[in-house]
Amino acid sequence: MSWYHATLAIPDRRTSRIIATCKRFSRRLSTGIFRVVSRKNTSDLQLDALLSRNLQQPRSIEEIMKCTRFSKSEIRLLYRSFKQDCPGGNVNEERLRGIYLQFFPQGNVTKYTHYLFSMIDRNHKGTFTFDDYILTLSVLCRGTIEEKLRWIFRFYDFPGEGHLTRANISEIILSLNELVGSSGHLAIIERDIQKHVDEVFECIDPMHNEQITVNDFIDYCKRRPQLIESIQQLSCCL
Repeated sequence: MSWYHATLAIPDRRTSRIIATCKRFSRRLSTGIFRVVSRKNTSDLQLDALLSRNLQQPRSIEEIMKCTRFSKSEIRLLYRSFKQDCPGGNVNEERLRGIYLQFFPQGNVTKYTHYLFSMIDRNHKGTFTFDDYILTLSVLCRGTIEEKLRWIFRFYDFPGEGHLTRANISEIILSLNELVGSSGHLAIIERDIQKHVDEVFECIDPMHNEQITVNDFIDYCKRRPQLIESIQQLSCCL
C-alpha cells in the first residue's frame, strides 16, 4: 500500500525499481496468507471476537465490509496475515519500521515509515490496528483514482496544512530515496531532488503561488497517463 505515491515523487528511471520491489512484497505476502489459511479455518464468530478484542470500537466482519470494498473472504485472509505479522493486534511505529527493514535492508526506512505511520494511525493513538490498516488498504487497492490521489496528497501534506509546499515534497522525496538506499553523495541527491521539485512546481504552480492545492494536484496527475498507469499497476500488485 505504500508505493503508490512513489511514482509521483521520484524520476521515471526509478519507477520500475519501486514496482519490482512491490511485486516481491506482494509475492511474499501472498505466500504468508496461503500458509496461514492452510492451517486452520476460523469461523465468522471467532473472527468477530478477535476483531472486537483488538479495536477500541469493535466491528464485525459485516461492518468492515460496509466500510471497505473487500469481501468477507478477503477480510478473513487479510486479518490472518495481519495477525501473523502482528500477533498483538496493534502496530507501533517501531514495529512498522521493522517490517519495512525486511524489504529494504539496504535503505534507511526511518523517515518514510514515520510519515506512513502517521497516515495509518488516523486517531493519533501511537499504534494502529487492523481497522486502521484495512481502511487504508481499501483506498489504495480498491479506491478510485481520485481517492488514491487524495490519499497521496495527504501523505505529502504531512503537516496537515491543506496544501503542498516545496519543503513538503522535498522531504517526502528524500525519505523515498533513503528508503530504497540511493547511492551517491548527499549534496548531489539533494540537488537532483530540488531540480525535480522545481519541475513539479513549474507544471502545477504556473502562477508561482508557492502552494499546491489538492485540486491542482489531482488535475496535474490525471493529465499524466503514464503516472495513472503506474498507479493502476501497483493496485494489481497489492
